[in-house]
Amino acid sequence: MGLIAYCPTSNFRGPASFSPLRCPMTGAPLEYTDLPDFVPAAIDSREMGIWRYSAFLPVVAANQARVTLGEGWTPLIRDEWAGLSLHWKIDALMPTGSYKDRGVCVMVNWLKGLGYEVLVDDSSGNAGASLACYAARAGLRSIIFVPEVAPEPKKAQVSIYGGELVEVPGPRAEATKAAEAMTYNSRELAYASHAWHPAFLLGQMTVAWEIWEQLGRLVPDWIVAPVGHGGTLLGAWRGFQHLRRSGVTSKLPRLLAVQAEPYTPIYDAFQNHWTEIRPELHMRTIAADGITISHPVRWAALLEAIQFSKGTVLAVTEDEVREAHQGLAARGLFVEPTSATIAAALRKRDGDLIKPRDVVVGILTGHGLKRPPMLAIP
Repeated sequence: MGLIAYCPTSNFRGPASFSPLRCPMTGAPLEYTDLPDFVPAAIDSREMGIWRYSAFLPVVAANQARVTLGEGWTPLIRDEWAGLSLHWKIDALMPTGSYKDRGVCVMVNWLKGLGYEVLVDDSSGNAGASLACYAARAGLRSIIFVPEVAPEPKKAQVSIYGGELVEVPGPRAEATKAAEAMTYNSRELAYASHAWHPAFLLGQMTVAWEIWEQLGRLVPDWIVAPVGHGGTLLGAWRGFQHLRRSGVTSKLPRLLAVQAEPYTPIYDAFQNHWTEIRPELHMRTIAADGITISHPVRWAALLEAIQFSKGTVLAVTEDEVREAHQGLAARGLFVEPTSATIAAALRKRDGDLIKPRDVVVGILTGHGLKRPPMLAIP
């Protein structure tokens, strides 16, 4: 497992297994580099999940049993929405009902190979449930810090997998502080952070490779995704970049990032041409709880990717999310409100943003059973 961790904004390099989750020089989150080239002939067609790309995911040692629940290869369906012909990538149909199973599965395999027995994360619900699930599958313990206001179905999901659920008063950021404090300088506890760990981002790259295959080995013109910490959108971008870097394609998609008011640090920075985010602390609970992030850890990489792709960022209101959530359900797509943000954004987009013949893929990140229907939310 010869991955190298590096800081995107510095020249620091070091062995991934000994690197902290923050670059010691810049404080930026680490990523993996020196990945094997993506060679289409090396795709394992016997596998129908993310491990069809095992040749490009060097996180499982030869003598290590792979931890898996068949995650990945989720449906890519055609639809009509808001005057657009588009595709929905339904990552809600994962083992735990969330896109996070891609990154968590890869991260758990990596950490198990390093010998950790206890995995810790902070989460609004989806990541915690996913980590509790895959830790259980791997025979490991998990400790999940969640905000007290996290949806009850998500907290129940953490518990049913045997995860130790720790509810933290206050905003989402307090759960992060508690998880970091527990794992600081620990040799026994791994901070299995879906926001910070480079192995999580590596797993998220697989969504790009699946979309590429499912479109007949074509790169779409647009990728649309909700953004909290941004693992979905940035992971997809890194996946498409890797295809281009490997000589498989010369094209990259444009990115449409979607945030929900009032948690809009990426939107605010993009629209105001700021060189960095200016996060504000909010105590308000919103339906799109999966993206209630005031300080995305990968904000710099996200802004760089959106700008490089000639993409954009849109922000949607609670009422717009509610309408889109119900509209998707009326079409047979029952997703959590966080996923519905992208449908709301596509409704309010500028009419000239997406051309009629553009190939658009929207990533639906979580299942509707993750929280009560929006009709029941006051």
